[in-house]
Amino acid sequence: MGEDEEGTLAALKMIRRDLGDPKIKEHRGRIVKTTGDGLLIEFASVVDAVRCAVDVQRAMAERNADVAAERRIEFRMGINIGDIIIEDGDIFGDGVNVAARLEALAEPGGICVSRVVRDQVRDKLDFSFEDLGEQQVKNIARPVRVYRVWISGAMRVAAAPAARLRLSRRAIAIGVVACIVVASAAVVGWRLHPLTHPAAIGPATPPALADKPSIAVLPFANLSGDPAQDYIAEGLTENLLDALAQDPGLFVVSRNATLLYRGKAITPQEVAKDLSVRYVLEGSVQKSGDQIRVTAQLIDATTDNHLLSRKYDRKFTDLFALEDDLSLQIASALNVHLSGRVEAQIIAQGTRNLEAWEAQVRGFQALMRLTPDGMEDAIRLGEHAIDLDPNYAFALLDLAYAYFLQANNGWAKDRPSALVRASQLNDKALKIDPEFAPAYRLRAALKLVPDLPEFDFDAALADARKSVELQPNDDLNHWTLGSVLFWLGRFEDATAELATALQLNPHPYGFEPGWHAMALSAAGHHEVAIAEVANPKTPTDFFLRGRVEAYAQNFADAAKSFERAHALDPLGAVYAFNLAAVYDQLGRIDEAISLLENGPPQWRSVPYVRLWLALSYALAARKEQAAKEFAAFRALAPKYTLAIERQLNVGSLTQEFLNQIVALSGEYGIPEK
Repeated sequence: MGEDEEGTLAALKMIRRDLGDPKIKEHRGRIVKTTGDGLLIEFASVVDAVRCAVDVQRAMAERNADVAAERRIEFRMGINIGDIIIEDGDIFGDGVNVAARLEALAEPGGICVSRVVRDQVRDKLDFSFEDLGEQQVKNIARPVRVYRVWISGAMRVAAAPAARLRLSRRAIAIGVVACIVVASAAVVGWRLHPLTHPAAIGPATPPALADKPSIAVLPFANLSGDPAQDYIAEGLTENLLDALAQDPGLFVVSRNATLLYRGKAITPQEVAKDLSVRYVLEGSVQKSGDQIRVTAQLIDATTDNHLLSRKYDRKFTDLFALEDDLSLQIASALNVHLSGRVEAQIIAQGTRNLEAWEAQVRGFQALMRLTPDGMEDAIRLGEHAIDLDPNYAFALLDLAYAYFLQANNGWAKDRPSALVRASQLNDKALKIDPEFAPAYRLRAALKLVPDLPEFDFDAALADARKSVELQPNDDLNHWTLGSVLFWLGRFEDATAELATALQLNPHPYGFEPGWHAMALSAAGHHEVAIAEVANPKTPTDFFLRGRVEAYAQNFADAAKSFERAHALDPLGAVYAFNLAAVYDQLGRIDEAISLLENGPPQWRSVPYVRLWLALSYALAARKEQAAKEFAAFRALAPKYTLAIERQLNVGSLTQEFLNQIVALSGEYGIPEK
């Protein structure tokens, strides 16, 4: 199956459609949320939970009976019942944790349950149980008594030896499923058994951790006692990550995945298990006057051996030489040779100007606030960094992103200038280093902007693939590729790529799970997708929830989510024109017009604001105003076509309404191609 990745995804989709979702519904299950590579589901009783698990495994055994061993898809399941905590629609507690551990103990095609589950169902269901004894499981104080459920057919097929294909564990969101009963919870862990086969490994497949040294770099601790010095520890951590991630001989977990552990007392072994890595780097930074002390320990979590332990006492101005030395020491300890090309790349992308570095680090912190004020601060600091070092590639990239995000979100007072500046800065970063993967990622995003001359979906796809090719360990590269595939209407491919991003970053940026949910919904997995965005908090969360609802054709709910996003960020143009589109779909045309007419002045340069205002006028038969707005839109986005309009809106509007707006756009001069 790995020989045909598209075929695999199609097979998984079919299993979800024909088996998984109907069985969950049949047994009164309710999806609460997704949990990364799985789902959390509520059932009416533990009996229903066990029946659902057994029915699915039996059906999978029948499906696999005539399938070659190397082409089977198999699941493992674990079932527990226990107390849970219900908060804001989410669930927590040992009941959920134990189910996840039981799943890991199950064989492919099999089910493991706790003793309390066995005791509650053994006189009600005609299944046999094999006692596997007490098992010590992570984060649970007492051992858990584990039983294997014997199911006729299912275990027989699963026990057959098989060559295994490597699939993304998040290939579809049916992975781990916890099935919950309110108060006392029956919890089922349901995971796609990872398959392996050399032919399955391709550009879109995350690297196997066993195939190369895998490492997590924990946030370095700031021991100076001054929170204002946190940026030094953060910058050092980021630079070490960037240096190590350049080498294809290493698997490096993303920065965001390790931020969760900042300031927490956690052992390297726990980190390694959580993030599926072998090596953990931890350290500290202490600055006093013009002196700096850096300590670092590289630990093999499988043996608890310290492969490297270094302490540096240097002048602060020697920080970059210290970083270079430490990067080489780590690579050497892992028996990985940093090639001359990689070393040159690290130097090319960095700086030797300490003040420029400080400005870049602070600018990146501002950028990641993802707010209008944050972008202003990021631009100010970024411009200062490149004034000090015009060839500082990372500073050029971060500054380009700040201008791009400011324009893309509708915050820029001069959108055209911001977009041109972003493109120029990014081009300069690529000129300095033609193999700078994040710059290809940004260039792909820029090619999706309709008011830039380089607007081109196919070219964007090529750049996104290039970023993944150059840096396959980076979750944001895979996220960008997934987003391009999404806008091309390749929803299943997008879902798989966005799932890969989540696998590479177990603690993702807030927007990554939401995009995965949006792609799932666009691909037809609405219930699963809605559960994955069940608890929105930020404007982006509410926006993505609205998009998920729109693809599920729940337009009234979509409008409510977009309204919340708009209320939280009234300057955000993206939230406004998506809300206007749903208002138009619902026949609330006057509200759509009022929303877009009364936006801030900078929205007048946002193409899709002008387009949806034009369409709203046309729907209201205000022809003169519609003609004026369509003309303004065409001046902003001359490469936009009716084919693109269909491509961007398929599934998120009813087909009837989409046909109507495409016809109106054609009447007002938008060309077919």
